[in-house]
Amino acid sequence: MNDLAIQLHIHKVTKTLSSYQYLKGTITLFINDTYEISMPMGQRDIPLPAHGIYLFYDQNRSFELMMRSYQATSICILTLPIKTLHNILSQGTDELNFSQSAIFEKEQYHHFEMASSTITRCIHEVISNPENQLLKEAKKYAILDDYFNSSSRKTKYQCPFLNQKENVNKVRAAKEFLLEDLNNSPTIKQIAKHVALNEHNLKTGFKEIYGKTIHSFLKDYKMTKARELILLREFQIAEIADQLGYTNVSHFIDAFKKKFGITPKKFELSLP
Repeated sequence: MNDLAIQLHIHKVTKTLSSYQYLKGTITLFINDTYEISMPMGQRDIPLPAHGIYLFYDQNRSFELMMRSYQATSICILTLPIKTLHNILSQGTDELNFSQSAIFEKEQYHHFEMASSTITRCIHEVISNPENQLLKEAKKYAILDDYFNSSSRKTKYQCPFLNQKENVNKVRAAKEFLLEDLNNSPTIKQIAKHVALNEHNLKTGFKEIYGKTIHSFLKDYKMTKARELILLREFQIAEIADQLGYTNVSHFIDAFKKKFGITPKKFELSLP
């Protein structure tokens, strides 16, 4: 587990609106301590009562989340990139029980529940001892363990592919096969046959391990590769599109702009 990927910090909240910068792809737990906090979103306020936990996740967008409380209070914010959670799962920690399994299936996910007594004690200790970094480090793992791996939860999520290491290896082999020839990418049927998995298990396992569908993973990989090739200044835009399997250059340009917010040519011209 990458310690730097898991953060726990204290956020002060008053009756004056304050903001928290949410980063896309991050599982964020807002854990309240003493007084109710409200989070304005659009035309409504989301109330977070004392000792409540609000889980928020958005796969594609980073933005500001606003908070306020009519009685000055503090809230603990624990952040965990979803890739870190996938990494924990894919490395064989198959005893991890994750009740909010729908987070892996949606581009945006919200969940509210009341904190357990263990988590309540943890955040109270952290907020009462804000300068104790060692305590904070210890408590963030205690909170994670209780929230994601509590044996008291009725609904448990266990990645079926992690029950058989062979299946995990097959999905990893599928990723390598997928990326072997970007100019002539295999179909899902061809990949499934190559790694000896049925298509359903291949698609399900791929998303569980890599956090994206096969199509989305390949598209993102191609765009990252396109950016690297443009930075090399060795190929024309049409040549790069061809290398990446785009028979229509305009489709490549549209995909690049959607990913990076700029056309390939404008990106090239912006380089020093």
